[in-house]
Amino acid sequence: MLRKAIAGLAALVLLCPMVVLVSVGLLVNPSAASCAAPGGSVQVGDIPDELTSITRHGEQIVLGKAELTHAATIIETGSSTEGVGRDGIVIALMAALTESRMRMLANTSAYPESGEYPNDGNGSDNDSLGLFQMRPASGWGTVAELMDPDYQAAAFYGGPDGPNAGSPRGLLDIPGWEQMGKGEAAQAVEVSAFPDRYDNYEPVAEDILTALTGSGEPGPTRTPVLVSAEPVESGRVVFPLPEGTWVPTSPFGPRTHPITAEQSFHTGSDFSAPDGTPILAAADGTVTVSEFSGGYGGLVVIEHRIDGKTMATAYAHSWEHGIHVAPGDTVRAGQHIADVGSSGMSTGPHLHFEVRDGGTDGEYIDPAKWLNDHDAADLDESDVTPPGQHEDCVTQQGTPGDPAPVEGDPDELVDDPTTDGQITVRLRSVYEQTLTAFPESTWACYSPRPGTKSEHPIGRACDVAFGNAIGQYPTPAQLEYGWQVTDWLQEHAETLGVEYLIWQGKIWSLARADEGWRDYTRGTDITTRHDDHLHITVREGA
Repeated sequence: MLRKAIAGLAALVLLCPMVVLVSVGLLVNPSAASCAAPGGSVQVGDIPDELTSITRHGEQIVLGKAELTHAATIIETGSSTEGVGRDGIVIALMAALTESRMRMLANTSAYPESGEYPNDGNGSDNDSLGLFQMRPASGWGTVAELMDPDYQAAAFYGGPDGPNAGSPRGLLDIPGWEQMGKGEAAQAVEVSAFPDRYDNYEPVAEDILTALTGSGEPGPTRTPVLVSAEPVESGRVVFPLPEGTWVPTSPFGPRTHPITAEQSFHTGSDFSAPDGTPILAAADGTVTVSEFSGGYGGLVVIEHRIDGKTMATAYAHSWEHGIHVAPGDTVRAGQHIADVGSSGMSTGPHLHFEVRDGGTDGEYIDPAKWLNDHDAADLDESDVTPPGQHEDCVTQQGTPGDPAPVEGDPDELVDDPTTDGQITVRLRSVYEQTLTAFPESTWACYSPRPGTKSEHPIGRACDVAFGNAIGQYPTPAQLEYGWQVTDWLQEHAETLGVEYLIWQGKIWSLARADEGWRDYTRGTDITTRHDDHLHITVREGA
C-alpha cells in the first residue's frame, strides 16, 4: 500500500491514461474511461455493444448491450455505496452473472404482473426475480421493487443505507466479507444450493469492470495452464511443509464434507498450518498448473519423474497472492512454491496435498503412503482406493443383477443414510440396490437447498460421485465407472422408479425415453452441468 501522498499522486498520474482493452464489439472510448478514485470507487464510461469473455472453466460467454447496461448499474451503485470498493463490485457482478447471466428476469408463473415490467426474459426458479434472483417471499422486496435493477443492486450491497436494513443480509451486512473468497462472499448473500459456481465467473466480472471503466487489470488466467514437458528426474522426496508447523487433520478416503455435509471421497491429505506457512515442493519437477480456481482456491501442480515413473503432486488452498511459481518453472525439492491459505472450499488455513499417479491428470493415491514410502514422513495410511481406480474394476465388479421393485409405500419418508434428513422409501431402495451393485460410488441425497427448485429437499433425489470430489472432473477410469452406474439405472428405470437422470451435460427421462439423452441447458459450470456427479430423481406415487 502506498504510504505517502506524493507517491499516491505520482501513481495516479501514471495510471490514469492507461486503458485495458478486451474483446468487445465497440471499444471503450479512452476519453470516457476514468481512474479509480480514492477508496476504490470507479466511474463507468461508454458501454460496449458486446463483450466476449471466458469463464474460469473455459466457457466462452458473450454479453450484449442490455446485459452490460445492467452491469453498469451494479458498478455505479457499488461505487456510490460506502464500504463496497472494487472487490465488492466484482463480487456483485459474479453473483448476477451466476444467477441470471446478467439479465432482468421476470417470473410470470409465480408473479404474472412481473411480465409487465421491463425485462430480458422469463425465469422459473421458484419465485425468484431479477438480476440476483431475489425472492419476495424471503423479504428482498416487492415485485415492483425487484423488477428495478437499481433496487436489486442496492439490495445486494445492503449495509446501513440499504433498502432491507440487514434482513435479508446484503454484502455489507456479512461480517468479515472482505476476508472471504469472492465466491464465498457471493454465496453468503445468495445462500445458493451451489456455492462453488460463483468463482467460475470471476474472470468475466473482471473483464466487465475493465471494459466499462477502463480501470484495473485483465482478469486472472482463465483455465489451468498445462505445460507439456518431460518431468524433471527427482532423487529425493521431502515433506511439503516445514518441520514443526503442521498437524494432520483429514486423511485420504471417504468422509463427510466439512462444508457441504455430504458424503464424498477426499482425494488428498489435509495438514493444518498457520496462515502464510511456506509450502515446499515435495520433489524436483516442473510446474504444470498454477492458478486460482473454485474448490481448490490457489492451486499448484508439479510433475516429477521418480523411480522411472511420472507422478504429480498438488498443493491447494493458497491465497491468490500466495502462489510463487508459474507453469513451466523448474523447481527443486524443498523449494518455497506457495504459502498456506484458506481459499476455495476451506474451513481454515491448511494445505490440501494430493499425489497423482501418472502425472497431472493421473489417478489419486494416498499421499501419506507415498510420503512414507519415500522416507519423507511417518503418517497413518489409508486402506481404501478411490472409486473407479481399481485396475481390475470391471472384472471385480462383474455384471450387477436385476433390481427388485420397491416394497411398501414408496412415498413414505424414512431416514436418509447419507445425511441427517429423510428420503422416500423408493429413493432409499434405489440407493441401497445401486450401492450394492456399485459399492465404489459415493452418495448424498437429502439437502435443504432453500431458494431452489429441487427434489433433494423433499427426499426424491440423490447425487452420486465416483471417486472425484464435487467440483473436480472425473478421471477417465472414474468416468467409465460413472457410465456403468448410469447405464444400469437407465436400463432398470421402470423397475426402480427412476424418473430422470442428469449426467455429463445431458438429461434422460423415462417419460421421454424414445428421445434418448437430451442436452441439459440449465448448467453453467462443472457442477450445475453435472459433469462431476450423476443426479437421480425418482418418481412419486405407485
